Amino acid sequence: MIRLAVVAALVAVLAAPAWGAEAPTPARPTSLVVALSLGDSGLQAGVVRGRDVVLARGFEVELARVLARRLGARVDRFVDVRPAGRLLAAGAPSWHLALASIEPTGRRARVALSASYLTTDLAIVLRRGLDRPRRLSDLRRRLVCVARGSQALPVVVRTIRPARAPLVAPGRDRLGSLLRTGACDAAVLPARDAGRLLARERGLLGPVVGRIEHGKGLVIAVARGTGLEPALVDRELARMRADGTLGRLARTWLGLDPAALPRLR
Repeated sequence: MIRLAVVAALVAVLAAPAWGAEAPTPARPTSLVVALSLGDSGLQAGVVRGRDVVLARGFEVELARVLARRLGARVDRFVDVRPAGRLLAAGAPSWHLALASIEPTGRRARVALSASYLTTDLAIVLRRGLDRPRRLSDLRRRLVCVARGSQALPVVVRTIRPARAPLVAPGRDRLGSLLRTGACDAAVLPARDAGRLLARERGLLGPVVGRIEHGKGLVIAVARGTGLEPALVDRELARMRADGTLGRLARTWLGLDPAALPRLR
């Protein structure tokens, strides 16, 4: 009996996981909770009840749904987290993916950041009748307008180096009227906003002639330890870029595909 007890004890020891061994990787989830941070109607909008987002719509919302399908899953819930900075705060996330105009800001213990799905470059929109510039220096002697509080002003000063100080509008909506009336020659604004600016002005502005490189693009936050591999998210984003899905979603929700604009230098 003693010998049998010793053998049983040895079997139990051998069968137990080694001290310090990693826990098994969770299975890939088939129902996803996606975190949003509502505020931009083109990217994401909806009605919030408690923390849940109902009737969610917009570029990032549809991207989440398409991405989930390609990962063999579905979006079970959208949750609203505001301010957006809380999405990457310390602590275990209560979601699988977060899409909320997130820009990469270094390593995070609890989340991984995907490849970019939407550029953060700035677009150049002209007033009607202005000659199309071939390079940024062609705008040096033109009056350029930007929106107050945007990142466009330092970029314009650094890249275009205009002879006259840029005209600072009180907000993005004001840029259209400044161009329409000829108060400025060109507006510089986030490329993801340019298509909607043209739509609001109903053909009264000139074209979007190109973009100025800026930032590293918007990325998806992927919660670690949920079984959802960041590499799989990157793979599907690359496929959506190659097959035109990202461009189609951008044209549908933003009015144009910012990635299709030529870069001016």
